Amino acid sequence: MSIATPCVSPRSSLRRWLAPLCALLFAAAAEADGDAGYQALRDWLAAGDPPTEGLTAGQHFGAKDRAQLEAYIPRTAWTYYFFDDMDMEVAAPGDYPPPPTWGKAVKAGYTLDDRGVLKGFTGGGYPFPEVTPDDPQAAYKVIWNMLWRPGQNDYDMPMVTWLRGEGGKLDRKLEYMAVNSTYAKGDECLVPGYEEVKSKRIMEFRSPRDMAGAKDMLVSFVDHDREDSGWLYMPAQRKPRRTLASERTSELMGMDMIREDMDGFGGKVHENNWTYLGTRNVVATINVADNPEFGGPHLWVPNKARWEVRKAHVLLIEPKAKDHPYSHRVVFIDAENFWTLWMFAFDKADDQLLRMQQHFLKYTESYDDEPPQQAPYISQDWNKSVGHHVLMHLGETDINAKKPHATMSHCYTNKRVFSSARARQYYSLRNMISGRR
Repeated sequence: MSIATPCVSPRSSLRRWLAPLCALLFAAAAEADGDAGYQALRDWLAAGDPPTEGLTAGQHFGAKDRAQLEAYIPRTAWTYYFFDDMDMEVAAPGDYPPPPTWGKAVKAGYTLDDRGVLKGFTGGGYPFPEVTPDDPQAAYKVIWNMLWRPGQNDYDMPMVTWLRGEGGKLDRKLEYMAVNSTYAKGDECLVPGYEEVKSKRIMEFRSPRDMAGAKDMLVSFVDHDREDSGWLYMPAQRKPRRTLASERTSELMGMDMIREDMDGFGGKVHENNWTYLGTRNVVATINVADNPEFGGPHLWVPNKARWEVRKAHVLLIEPKAKDHPYSHRVVFIDAENFWTLWMFAFDKADDQLLRMQQHFLKYTESYDDEPPQQAPYISQDWNKSVGHHVLMHLGETDINAKKPHATMSHCYTNKRVFSSARARQYYSLRNMISGRR
């Protein structure tokens, strides 16, 4: 009996040979430009905190200013963020206070257990409004403030996502809509009878053709020990099916992130060890004028965007699971509003950079005189967002350093407040099938 040998074209064989070589060359270039390893980032942090006023407000900085910028851009990002035609506008640090009622509906009686898990908290404000560096639980308190921050829910978010390889080669483009609502509002619940629910989110894909009409619903719970409930609807299957929310280290929809990377950290607190590394002044796209252009040799990073120097809490997250892909994760979280600014995750195999993430944000009160672009497939009234006093997510870049590959997203976020009856109907399995709005 003979075994047939598959026919492999010379071009296909050449691609398979070149792919790992390109990855090695890319990794070597990253290492040569200041080292992309975990220890290099720790050394950068240990070098000392630069002054808030060290970069002149209103000035545009470029590659020629690298020596001045290196103290403000985390060392792990240098390979990607310094390039010939870079244009970084630095604005004066802004003030982005939460809503006037934020914190007034918080119910007392919540605690942190011996695993660092928040128990009994139902929202309505930051669980820990004051965080001091000498607090042995500082890392836990910062991450819980991030997970319950204002503005992360209650929106319509049309999105466009580009998946790009080296040289800016476009591999795939996605268009989809996310709608998210907060259920846990402190002393009340959006839908009475659903007090165990923290929030609900539905994503619906518009393109590409093979994903058009697909919907994904995620239900997160107040009890952190309870796994999220997920449902996926594919038009060809005619009915929703459950998804496994515990698969937090699998890539999300083919993008350059794992599920646990959402917002810098979207996993379970008790599955990690936590260390508070203090605060650090960094530049961040905290109140961008608009959805930023993408630049650099691979079109992977924001360019011609507005940045600010921000004080950030720096957290070290080390997974407990032996089979987790990360050895260390370092997250920079804004000290005023607890939004994630930067995230760096390092490969367990060699402690070199595996994934990095940067977020683009905009304060709702800026929409009054600086509305962002409209999504390419929907028209929005930005006046609905003014008066909410929260930061909104306008996109992010996620880089997979080992592939090498990146995912860039533009989000066209607008505030949306549901009534109890509307939320009950909208976030139902029946609505996932019918598509009623």
